[in-house]
Amino acid sequence: MAVLAAGIFVAQMLNFPIAGGTTGHLIGATIATLIVGPWAAIIVMSVIIIVQGLMFGDGGILALGLNLTNMAIVGVAVSWIVIKGAGRFKMEISTFVAAWLAVLAAATICAIELAISYAAAPDAYGIIWSISIPTMVGLHAMIGLGEGIITSSVMAYVLRVSPEIVQTSHRRVEAIAQ
Repeated sequence: MAVLAAGIFVAQMLNFPIAGGTTGHLIGATIATLIVGPWAAIIVMSVIIIVQGLMFGDGGILALGLNLTNMAIVGVAVSWIVIKGAGRFKMEISTFVAAWLAVLAAATICAIELAISYAAAPDAYGIIWSISIPTMVGLHAMIGLGEGIITSSVMAYVLRVSPEIVQTSHRRVEAIAQ
């Protein structure tokens, strides 16, 4: 879990500026979910987000609860639902879709939170919905494509060289590894 957290931590530190004063970045929830399972993935993601907020000011203390909700809970939940619901689709496709949707869902929730914050205290907090929603969702749709490609590639490699480290109780993982 620690090595996985360290890798995701580094990937999350690469930020892309987005209009309205926020940034976008890779999340890593899908790869964590696939490798250690959903409950442990929530712990991995939470540790990453807490360390980034406390040690590097990335996201900050005041946004910690929302960041944990968006990335550690929503990101992992969306990843798990997509992977479990993928049925007979190829693992690479379901992994790509899970990673893309996890990023998109987390960004959408964040955009809504920013819009609600702005509505509660205009010009003091948040970002007006006409900027936050299209900007966050649109740009994270592209970031999600990158995350999907990276996650699918990393999982294909892991399943090829060391399938025993994948803890997800997904029967297709075992079938692909053979």
